[in-house]
Amino acid sequence: VGFKPATDVDPCLFISDKVICIAYVDDCIMFAKDQKDIDNVTQALRERKMTLEKEADVAGFLGVHIERKQDRVKLTQVGLTKRIIEAVGANDLPPVCTPATEVLGKDPDGDPPNGTFNYASVIGMLWYLYGHSRPDLGFAVSQAARFAFAPKRSHELALIRIGQYLKATLNEGLELKPDDWSSFKMDVYVDSDFLGIHGKELRTDPDNVKSRAGFVIILNGCPIIWTSKLMDAVCVSTMMAEHYALSLAMREVLPLRDLVRTVANGCGIKTECQTTFRVNVWEDNMGALTLANLDPGQTTSRSRFYDSKVHWFRSHLTDDPHNAIEVKKVDSKFQLADIFTKPLVRETFTFIRNLLMGW
Repeated sequence: VGFKPATDVDPCLFISDKVICIAYVDDCIMFAKDQKDIDNVTQALRERKMTLEKEADVAGFLGVHIERKQDRVKLTQVGLTKRIIEAVGANDLPPVCTPATEVLGKDPDGDPPNGTFNYASVIGMLWYLYGHSRPDLGFAVSQAARFAFAPKRSHELALIRIGQYLKATLNEGLELKPDDWSSFKMDVYVDSDFLGIHGKELRTDPDNVKSRAGFVIILNGCPIIWTSKLMDAVCVSTMMAEHYALSLAMREVLPLRDLVRTVANGCGIKTECQTTFRVNVWEDNMGALTLANLDPGQTTSRSRFYDSKVHWFRSHLTDDPHNAIEVKKVDSKFQLADIFTKPLVRETFTFIRNLLMGW
């Protein structure tokens, strides 16, 4: 029916001249500007003796409600959110304004869990919610997930707080409001929390000195990938932590840029928009910013001993107007990745959430 593998980056993506198809095992999602084009493809597949069961729309595939408005699309998962609230017993508890107030440690001497809910099951539901429509849960869910197989009461209370936050924001989700498609751009916000769990673990525990990295990749104003995770490397300065976080983000940016260009062809986006595709990586640490913008092979006096491990991405940084990837300075106030690396006070959290998610 005219489909071809779109790219080596994603072997499950196929594009014809009018339809985009994403395959997952025996499930497929098809996108096209005209429903008739999808109908023609499904009819052709049936004529080739393929058995197909048609769903109503993409919401049935992902479990995400898609509300289309004039200038934006809103993604919500109210049903799943209610299940989480009920599972942790937050129905009768007061709502709260943020999902986390502190950094969690292993708490080996803490009280044992009450066991009133299945901790690992709740983490699984939260992870699905966070990954599809609620990036604001990133830091809280990521740190709680560390203890899925050995939780203490303090960790249960952290999940209950997330449930209380979800109760306060039950009908909210991710609002996507694309910028003008006359240009094509990707913005990447990167941050780290140096020694984020120091003092929360035993001094003999190697995790005690790990830093947390977070980033979000935004395509024409729409967040598409977000991450919050502890870094494997042990960083010895804020500059090193930020530079390693940059490296983590670039591992996603480079293949994603090629994938976006491929999909853009299938969507009929003008060639001139693709050839001027710019990627801006926003960094608020001056040391990491300076190091990233040095010529590949050069180092600063403080970075020489670690830069060699992650310097690879610097060779991809260029201001070439046809293939631009640049690391630029952003004011810490507008560092959207902060929401993925640390617990924030209410005012800061809601400010960043509004910039990121539209509410």
